[in-house]
Amino acid sequence: MFGSGWIQDFHARGVLEHGDAIVAVANHREGTARAFAQRYGIPRVTTDWEALAADPEVEAAIVSTPNALHAPQSIALLRNGKHVMVEKPMATSVAECDEMVVASREGGAFLMVAHCWRFRDEVIAMRDRIAAGELGEVVKTRGYGVHAGWGPSGWFTDPSLAGGGALVDMGVHAIDTARFLLGDPEPARVCATIGTRYAEGRYTVDDDGVMLLTWSNGTNSIVESGWWQPHLGGLEADTEVYGTKGYARIWPAEAPAANYEHCTQPMYSAQVAEFLDAIRKGRQPRPSGEDGRVVIRIVEDAYRSAGLRP
Repeated sequence: MFGSGWIQDFHARGVLEHGDAIVAVANHREGTARAFAQRYGIPRVTTDWEALAADPEVEAAIVSTPNALHAPQSIALLRNGKHVMVEKPMATSVAECDEMVVASREGGAFLMVAHCWRFRDEVIAMRDRIAAGELGEVVKTRGYGVHAGWGPSGWFTDPSLAGGGALVDMGVHAIDTARFLLGDPEPARVCATIGTRYAEGRYTVDDDGVMLLTWSNGTNSIVESGWWQPHLGGLEADTEVYGTKGYARIWPAEAPAANYEHCTQPMYSAQVAEFLDAIRKGRQPRPSGEDGRVVIRIVEDAYRSAGLRP
């Protein structure tokens, strides 16, 4: 395990539920890594991730570190023949994604990107309804990747470590979910307005964005991303679908019950199962590195459209 933060707990539980062993955890903060290892009975703790990437005892790794480390750590693992599931966003640039895909191919190891909402039952059910033609031709979707009333801190707001703000943190969920629902088309056009509006002065990364994306199949997708928003138009990854035969959305529009849990263990466990089962069967797990690259290409195009990147 590379990283020992909040999301890695979900992955660790998924690995153990699957019946596999976790042999080591690497993190630059030894204390948090040791606490993580104690929770899951992991025998080895290290701050030297490069040595762990080359360790013959390691067959596969889950990379859940700050975004800027995704590419270098994944590339080191892949070049040493270790299979990798890397957290979203796959990397901070398309160029890094390309390096990761090449390392996977040359190292003979599989690369998977952890776009978790593809493994939520409600999302899969909506994809199946669309594929069955229940909604007719999908004209447009509207997806949400927003935090209302709060936003992250720490490395998430450091552009050198995160590579962006709410778009790369939350918007990528909405982008990949829309693509998954539509059968994984390619992006054809991206227009966006993105800025820092709700916590200006506290950080320089974006906390508000609206993007219009046209896919190769002709469907248009509106994607909203943000932190600290005063209102939540839809839960994380919620997507509205407008078709020639009707309308649907993944989750009900009304406010969820007070005890509702949105990010639940089962989807993360299913994601880990896809990764580990694919390794055992010698097949490429999905979403693949190529799938992750599509999302980062859209992110880059969105920032470029908003005038935030050359």
